[in-house]
Amino acid sequence: MNIKRQVPSTSFFDISKGPLWQNTTASRNINESIQENFYIYSEKQKIYKIKTLYLQGHFIFKKKKNGQNQIADILNATICEIELPFYGAGIRIIKAGQIIEIYGMTITWLQQLRFYCIQQDFANKYSIIRLLGKGTFGKVFKIKSRITQQDFAVKVFEKKAISNYQDYLLITKELQIIRSLNHPGITKFFETYENDEHIFLIYEMVEQGELYTFIKEKHLSEEEALLILKQLLQSLLYIHSKGILHRDLKPSNLLLRDRNTLSIAIADFGLAEFYRVDGKYIFTRCGTPGYVAPEVLQDKIYDYKIDIYSAGVILFMMLSGGKSPFNSTDPEEKLYQNYKSLIDYSLVSNISEATYNLLQSMLEPDNIKRISARAALNHQVFRNKRTSKCSIMIKKTPRSIDKITNPRVIINTNNNLDKYLQLSPKLQNLSSKPQNNMKQEAIRRGYQKMQTFSHRSPQLSPLQSQTKFEPFP
Repeated sequence: MNIKRQVPSTSFFDISKGPLWQNTTASRNINESIQENFYIYSEKQKIYKIKTLYLQGHFIFKKKKNGQNQIADILNATICEIELPFYGAGIRIIKAGQIIEIYGMTITWLQQLRFYCIQQDFANKYSIIRLLGKGTFGKVFKIKSRITQQDFAVKVFEKKAISNYQDYLLITKELQIIRSLNHPGITKFFETYENDEHIFLIYEMVEQGELYTFIKEKHLSEEEALLILKQLLQSLLYIHSKGILHRDLKPSNLLLRDRNTLSIAIADFGLAEFYRVDGKYIFTRCGTPGYVAPEVLQDKIYDYKIDIYSAGVILFMMLSGGKSPFNSTDPEEKLYQNYKSLIDYSLVSNISEATYNLLQSMLEPDNIKRISARAALNHQVFRNKRTSKCSIMIKKTPRSIDKITNPRVIINTNNNLDKYLQLSPKLQNLSSKPQNNMKQEAIRRGYQKMQTFSHRSPQLSPLQSQTKFEPFP
């Protein structure tokens, strides 16, 4: 990949207007801020003066002589390191066409500003090792820091693929969300860069691959599956406490930190959103069919429990040796099984009664009755060190085309949201016998299209040199 060394003439992120410094009456807790004395240029006196500045998150504030405070929101501002004779090292901050330059002891400030702001010298800081995966908007590479020689993963977005304001909102929302998360069960975000053609999001490198590959290679025991599930639920409890829905949980979005201890981390927050009671998101129908909760496919208002359903599917796959709970080989019928939550529990018949109870509670079709992350963590299966085995006799779920005659599912391909959820079912009053042209059209326009676009953003796993995106396991 040819990463040019140019800097953007205007930042992709800078759409702000108005003065950068704003007067404020809001009080700030100085004890929670990074305080430093800097040389700052005075336009009025045409000299550099020493001024005390405070940095709190992505806000810089200062006190004026009249006692009034001024504050500058430098979120997604462009920053670069500069140097001036006599005054030494400095930082230039650019936002809304305005510039703040500070000189002095900038090391501590740089560490925090890199997290919240946009840098321009990616090619000087990192070297690209190899391609890890591809997505609709860009690619993921393994990279190495030229300074520390440490490995990282970078998600690279191509600006030319970002065609409208909704795409802009998706990227800025992803940044907003990942900056707000700090948990061992979540891939760690570090910093952002851009040039004229690309946007670069730097993440930690998780070396042990995806859970999807792992459970295909090794049949996990019930205890091992529950150990992974407990970590996933703890991470979800944290994510939900921040008011965030992941909306695309699946085994390929769970990365293994350590194959021996089965430590995992959740990756890819490209479709994550802040919870809204009214359900009005940038994109409502999104995720990966085969893992999404039924209420998403049914166009109902949903909440945090959509992630619990997806976690239930992951648990099912761990317990069944990688098999999906929706066992049809027909893509259209498999989507229908997901839509109606028609689960073949016979694939996990030899598990303990407690684990089976938890699995059913997570895969409950009614989101009101479905268990929450907190309640799941308090389930008896995690309180008991040992669980007795029981053989559960379950009849195989009947094929929907044999037992359910009305209504049927068709594929709606006339909605722009299908770029993010390529198979969006609608119930229609159709005849009990499916028409061949409907099935062919569903597969041609829905399933094949989903293979191309269903994964909007690539993964951060190093074990696949070129990811093949699979809508169903």
